[in-house]
Amino acid sequence: MSGYNRNLYKKLKKFRFMLTEEQILEIIELWRKKTRLPLKKRLIVKEIKASINKEVIDLVGVRRSGKSSELFLLIQELKLKDDDYLYINFEEPLFIGNYSVSLLENIWQVFKQNYNPSGKPYIFLDEIQYIEGWEQWVRKIRDLELAHVFVTGSSAKLLSKEFGTKLTGRHKTFQVFPLSFKSFLAFKGVKEQDISSKKLMVKNKQTILKHFKEFLVKGGFPEITITKNQDLLKEYFDDILYKDIVSRYEIRDVKSLKRLAVFCLTNITKKFSYNTIKKLYGQSLESTKAYLSFLEEAFLIFQAPFFSYSLKTQENHQRKIFAIDNGLRNAVSFRFSKDKGKLAENLVFVELKRKNKEIFYWAGKNEVDFVVKNKDNKLIAINVTYSQEIDKKELKGLFEFKENYKQKVKETILLTKNIEKTEKGVKFIPLWKWLLKGNL
Repeated sequence: MSGYNRNLYKKLKKFRFMLTEEQILEIIELWRKKTRLPLKKRLIVKEIKASINKEVIDLVGVRRSGKSSELFLLIQELKLKDDDYLYINFEEPLFIGNYSVSLLENIWQVFKQNYNPSGKPYIFLDEIQYIEGWEQWVRKIRDLELAHVFVTGSSAKLLSKEFGTKLTGRHKTFQVFPLSFKSFLAFKGVKEQDISSKKLMVKNKQTILKHFKEFLVKGGFPEITITKNQDLLKEYFDDILYKDIVSRYEIRDVKSLKRLAVFCLTNITKKFSYNTIKKLYGQSLESTKAYLSFLEEAFLIFQAPFFSYSLKTQENHQRKIFAIDNGLRNAVSFRFSKDKGKLAENLVFVELKRKNKEIFYWAGKNEVDFVVKNKDNKLIAINVTYSQEIDKKELKGLFEFKENYKQKVKETILLTKNIEKTEKGVKFIPLWKWLLKGNL
C-alpha cells in the first residue's frame, strides 16, 4: 500500500455516510463480474462443497493467498445464476468509514428487493473482519435459514474459540495457505494424474524438480506463480502490515513493527525469546509480545514451541519462528547465500501447518526440527537437510529423541535433497516427494 493510499484510507475512515440503494447495486454488480473470471482450480473447493448444507463456511488465511478466488471457483462450480448469490468484498473503498452491522443489513435488504433467487440464496462475505459484530448478523441469517453463508478473513481471530462461541459452534473453518507444491505444479501445467504413480513420477521427475527449485525460493502465492512479478510480494508485505495490523490495532510505532517483521522473516527456523527481541529493539516486553501476536494473527509468521509434556518446561524454553511463504520472506528480509536449508525447513513447517498438525521442535544434546503430535498422541520426529551429504547430527537428533520417548515415537523421518532409503529405522525421503505424497 503506497503512502498516498494509506493517508487516504485514514481520512476516509473518519467519515461515516449512508450508501444509496443505487450505489449498493453498483457495488454488487461490479464485484459480480469479478466472480465470473476464469480461474485455475485448487484442491480445497471439493472439501468446501461437501460442507455447504451443514454450517457457516469460513475461509481464513494470509492476505492474497487465494481466499477470494476459492469463493469465485465455488460460485462457478455450483453454477449459480446472478439472482442466486450475493458476493461482497468489504475492502470496497466506498465502505470505508461505514463499517457496521447496519451496512450488512442494508446490503442484504437491497439484494432481496432487487434479485429473485430460485431457492435459498448464497451469501459470500469477503474480508468480513472489518465489520464489528458481524457474527451475530450471520448467526441470525443462518438460524432463520435465510441463506447459505460463506465468510473470509485475514485474521487468525476467526480461528479462535470466542469466534466459534459467537456462532454457537455451527461453522466449518478452512484455513487457506499459499499454494501447496501439488497445487503449484498444477498451476505450472503438471496435472495430478501426471504424478499419480511411481512410474509417472519417474517419467516427470526432471520437470517436477525444475519447478521445485522455483517453489523453494519464490514461494506459492497464486498471483506470483502466474505472473512471476516478484515485486508484488513487497506490496503484499506492506498490505499485511498496514491493513491487517496498523489500521486494525491503531499502531503508532509503525517503524518498530516493520523492523520486527523483517527480523522475524530474516531469522526463520531460529530460536528466539521475547527478552532477546526486547533488548535488540529497546521495546517493552509488553509491546514485543503484542507485536509478535499481531504478526501471527495476520498469518505472516508462526511460532513453534519446545516439545515437552510439561507446559512449564515448554514455556521456559525458546520458540522457533517460521514464515507463511518463502517468496514473501525472501522479498523483504536480509537474505544470505546459504539460506536453502532454512527455506527447506520452513517449507516443511508450512506443509505441516496446512495439514493442521500440532507442531513442536525438540533439543537435547542434539536437535529435532519438528515433533508432530498426532491425535492418537503418537509422535513423529522429522529432521530436514538440504545438502548433498547428510550431517551425522541429523540422525543423532532423531536417535536421541527416539531413545527418550521410546514407544511413543511412531516414526522418524529425515527429509533430504535427493536421498531415498531406510536406515536404522529412519525413513530418508526427498523433500519434493514428501510434499507431494507426505501423509502423517
